Amino acid sequence: MITAVNGDLADNPGNVNEDPMAAWFFRIKPADSGVLDGFMDEGAYNELIG
Repeated sequence: MITAVNGDLADNPGNVNEDPMAAWFFRIKPADSGVLDGFMDEGAYNELIG
């Protein structure tokens, strides 16, 4: 379920390129929070992409 949408991106879409961790598109709440266990956190993602 989508719980929030980042309305600031409508006026400033370039923010995604400048700070993608702060310029989120939307927030979701999964029906089963267990699916999140396999997701990477920011540190693991940064390590993956170098």
